[in-house]
Amino acid sequence: MVDPFADLGTRIELVSTDKHFRDVSIALYAREDAVGWCFRVRSFAGYDGLGERIAYILDAMMTLGGMARGNAEDTVRFPCGGEHLSAVRRLFLQACKEKPETAPETPVLSLADKKSELTVTATAKGQGAYELSATGAGAAQAERRLTALRNAVVKLADAQADEAVGQRFSFACGQDHDAMVGMLLQAAPNVRSVMREQEMNAAKGVLAAPGSQE
Repeated sequence: MVDPFADLGTRIELVSTDKHFRDVSIALYAREDAVGWCFRVRSFAGYDGLGERIAYILDAMMTLGGMARGNAEDTVRFPCGGEHLSAVRRLFLQACKEKPETAPETPVLSLADKKSELTVTATAKGQGAYELSATGAGAAQAERRLTALRNAVVKLADAQADEAVGQRFSFACGQDHDAMVGMLLQAAPNVRSVMREQEMNAAKGVLAAPGSQE
């Protein structure tokens, strides 16, 4: 008999009630192997169609976050092999929110910032570094707002702030993550509510074992 818990790794995120598929619980697990970190999406429910639902979530994570297929069919990983723990948790939650009848689109590296009424753009500088800039009326005085958004992306993305330049940040892996940065840039203005959502999810019990869901 196949052990359903074999090679799962550590559970890092949980959607306790999947509103798009029969209210099942779906979890994200992380495990480091010889080539880096891989992430498995798993549910122990037994409904027909669950495999297709998980496949959709995996495809959405690849589109929204620039991830690649892992060695196993229910796993994905970042091309850099990095963990990017906070970012992948947010990516999983967003993938679960996507409506199954629509195809997710790769996020763009720009944000229509309602607070400043500016268009904020993240520009890749190479080797995992990015810089935020703004266009629109008042862009010349937007340094404080750009620094605040930069700090929000840093918190959401496991990135490193450039203390010398308030608009710059980078990834320790030294590789670009355009799709992931684009997705997290959209969440940056609401970083407090995003972090609160993740904390609430972490407090919602545990993923049920085989046999406890139909």
